[in-house]
Order: sequence, then structure tokens, then C-alpha cells
Amino acid sequence: MSTELQNVTIPEKKKGGGGLLIALLSIGLVGAGGYAIYQSGEAKKNEEAIMEKRDQVIKELENLQKDYDEAVTVSKQNADELAEAKARIGQYIDSLKTMKADINVLFKYRDQVAVLKRERNRLLAINDSLRKYNVQVTFQRDSTANVLTQRTVQLDSVSQKASELSKVVDEGSILSLKNLTAQGVKEKSGGRYVEKERSGATDKIKVCYTVGVNRIAPVGNRNFYVQVLSPNGITLGVNETVTIGDKTVNYSAVKNFLYERSAVDVCEYISSITKKYESGTYQVFVFDDQLRELGKTELKLR
Repeated sequence: MSTELQNVTIPEKKKGGGGLLIALLSIGLVGAGGYAIYQSGEAKKNEEAIMEKRDQVIKELENLQKDYDEAVTVSKQNADELAEAKARIGQYIDSLKTMKADINVLFKYRDQVAVLKRERNRLLAINDSLRKYNVQVTFQRDSTANVLTQRTVQLDSVSQKASELSKVVDEGSILSLKNLTAQGVKEKSGGRYVEKERSGATDKIKVCYTVGVNRIAPVGNRNFYVQVLSPNGITLGVNETVTIGDKTVNYSAVKNFLYERSAVDVCEYISSITKKYESGTYQVFVFDDQLRELGKTELKLR
């Protein structure tokens, strides 16, 4: 009877020990599975955190690019250096977008962002300095241009006034004629001349005039030209040509005299080319040394 009890008890002990082992193994497996799940969740959280920080770095880099865009629009003088820095930032952005979740690599990029910010500050400081310089130069240029414009206007005004004054002086210094007369004459013995009204009895035309006094006219030698035109328009006398500026005159005689701001009496005797005078009206003109017409008269011969 005791042997049976012993046989029964021993299997029960074995059965109880195996269940405990299975239970312990089950607990271990559950713990390991839970730990694995925990580890997987933590890894995913870490990866998401790294990728979120990566996106922040990318955003910082994109903001740096915008700063360079604005700087280039303000000043073109260091645009090449700004464009190069912007392109380098673009390369970093492209690399970050393809980067795997690696915290060490991300730290390197964050360090590089700090370097790029310092470089950005340096370049923008240069750009700002150039912009201020350009503003100053532009202001000085505009001020100088404004002063030059004002001076030019003043000079033009002075020049115009001087020109007007010179014109007034020139016009005021023109010598005038008085007592312009023309008559047919015939030379007698002893160098005397008698007046004739008939063309057949006339052998010369006497033209006389008085140069008036002008106190502002300059003193000096003057040439006055007399032109006598026959009834058919032929210039009598020497019939030579003089041109001054854009004026040309065929003259019959020229009188050179010294003007000293006092009246000058002048008489010229004009001969006919054919030695004979035709009947009709003769036109007589007197011109000064600038070929300005100072006076005219007519002579009628029967």
C-alpha cells in the first residue's frame, strides 16, 4: 500500500514542476515580446523626433536662402558671392531631405547651419554697407546734378542776357545816315560839277550823305558801300562784290573813313559803264561795314 502511494506521489511532483517551468517561460517570452515592442516604439519615436528636427533645420536653411534673395535685389555689387552662398545652402537642403534618421549626421548639419548664419550675417553686413554707400553716392550724384542743372540754367540765363545785351550794344552802336541825296551832275573845267536833270547831259551821279554821331559806337576805320542801280537793274560804278557773313552786295563805290564819334560828310561820284545814262529812275543804297542797309533814295533823270 505504501508502494502505491509512493508511485502516485512522484508523478504529481513531476507534473507540477513542468507547469511552473512553462509558466516561467511564458512570462519570459511575454516580457521579451513586450520589451521588443517597447524598444520598437522608442526607436520609432526617436526617428520621428530626429526627422522633426531635420525639418526644422531645413526650414532654417530655407529662411537663409530667402535672406540672400532679398539681399541680391537690394545690391548687385556682391551678388556673385551671395548667389554662391545661396547655392551651397540649396545643396545642404537637398542632402537633408534624403538623409536617414541619424542623430550624429543631424548634429553636423546643425553645426553647419550655425556656420552659415555667421556667414550670412557677414555677407548681409557687407551688402548693407554697399547699399548705404550706393544711397549716399546716388544722393551726392543727384545733388551734384541738381547743382549743375541750376548752374546751367543760371549760365544759360546769363548767356542769354549777355547775348541780348550784346545785341542791344551792336544795334545801339550802328551808325546812322543823315541827308542822303543823289543827283545827276556834269563835270566842268576846274573840277566843278553842275547839277543836271536830263540823262543826256549827265556824266556822273553824285551821292552824298552824313554819318551821324553815335557815342557808344567804337572808334576806328569804317567802310561804307554805295550801290547805284540803273533803271534796268545794272550796278553802276566799279560793280564789284563784297561778302560779309551771309550777306553779299554788288557795290558801285566804297568809302573808307575814320570814325571818331563825330559827324562825317561823304560824297561819291558814280560813273556809268557806257559813259551814257538812260532816262528813268535810279535806285541808290548805302550799306555799312556789316552790309546793313542804312539808307536809300531815288534819282530820276529825264
